[in-house]
Amino acid sequence: MRSWGWRQMLLVLVSCCSLFTRPLTAQSLTLIGGTPIQQQLSACIEHVAAGEFDRLPGEDHTMTIVILEHEKFLRVKSSFQANRTRLAFSNLAIRRMYLSSKVFQDFDSVLRCIPHELGHFVTQSPYEGDAELAAARIRIRAREVCIPPIELLHPVHFPNPVRP
Repeated sequence: MRSWGWRQMLLVLVSCCSLFTRPLTAQSLTLIGGTPIQQQLSACIEHVAAGEFDRLPGEDHTMTIVILEHEKFLRVKSSFQANRTRLAFSNLAIRRMYLSSKVFQDFDSVLRCIPHELGHFVTQSPYEGDAELAAARIRIRAREVCIPPIELLHPVHFPNPVRP
């Protein structure tokens, strides 16, 4: 069985190779918050979507991904009046994606939320259907390229404490 160190090395190698197989993009990603693993997965999936961003008009495709603890995410979500979302939302005007730390509970949640939010940026649309069309393409590629840590493949669930 491969160790996590081997997985990281493979991810870096694949990422570097893909950088040099196509022209470098004007895409610039800033990650705020989260653990190193959360940042790594977010960056990998965003990198997968970079080809989609290259098709957009203009050269400035900068983006910021903010990863927040769930309670703080709920407060930020409320301040943006993003009431219909539970784990993630985007603000296209300021080119920022907000993710709850709960997105990273398992790899399926990661692949459901991050590509969907990237889909809003790729389509430049606030509509969910448009975002999902773009997200489907991003998910397929992310599943091939982005290697999740073993904890996300087999999450450990701790039982809730019994309250008297």
